[in-house]
Amino acid sequence: MTEEEIEQVESLKGEIHALRGIKKTLRRNFQDMVGLLTTTISQTNNFLGGHIKRVAVLSKSFAEYMRYDKDTIYRIYYGALLHDIGMVGYPENLISSPFAELTEAELLLYKRHTLIGEKMISSAYDLRQTAQIIRSHHEEFGGDGFPDGLAGSEIPLGARITRLANDYDNFIYKNKIKASEAVDRIKERSGYIYDPKLATYFIKFIRTNVDKQDNTSKSSGIPLSELTTGMYMAEDINLDNGMLLIPKGVILDDTMIDKIHSFESLLDMKRIVSIVG
Repeated sequence: MTEEEIEQVESLKGEIHALRGIKKTLRRNFQDMVGLLTTTISQTNNFLGGHIKRVAVLSKSFAEYMRYDKDTIYRIYYGALLHDIGMVGYPENLISSPFAELTEAELLLYKRHTLIGEKMISSAYDLRQTAQIIRSHHEEFGGDGFPDGLAGSEIPLGARITRLANDYDNFIYKNKIKASEAVDRIKERSGYIYDPKLATYFIKFIRTNVDKQDNTSKSSGIPLSELTTGMYMAEDINLDNGMLLIPKGVILDDTMIDKIHSFESLLDMKRIVSIVG
């Protein structure tokens, strides 16, 4: 290579390095923006805050289990994290009651949350793909869902996965049934509510944690300071101001442990919390 060609190569390497730096900065800004939105949701309603965090963690873990690429995994994670943002300000009854217990008028309002959420998010350019997941997470594989009656592959992948995680969480925390029963309900509805291929993999994935979820009565106490990855939370972790930090029903990972320690000034790290495993 000539000296001029070497200089061009080195210049190109520098530009690539700079672009990578810009990409990292944009991702951090994006994460901060989503984090702010999530905090707002948690402050308005603890039940909703716990639900969206569990659904996001479950969706992300399942996407990793399916070995999707990194960008797809994070797109699914953020879509699941914000999937119910359109319910901010809704009455408590509408948020925490099982779908079957809602009145006709409540159902009409409930069904609007996907469109409200999409409108809230789609104005931000970086969140447009996330907005698609928010809009479509109540679509059904057979075409009978809302708001658009999409079917099969017309439903975005992230929305199909979020629907599985959302319903699984609602079965346990709204309908108050065991995790093993929730798995059975998903299996029964595979093919007409859920993507049958995804449902099959989701059931295999979720069964590894069913025993922990069904045996919270066998939980043990441990100080916050001693929590480690892999532990299943049997109770919420709230900050001193009452805001939900980590919801019950999640398996702790490195990110959650780091988050707990970053809020040490607002937590009693000697406090005993219930875990399984």
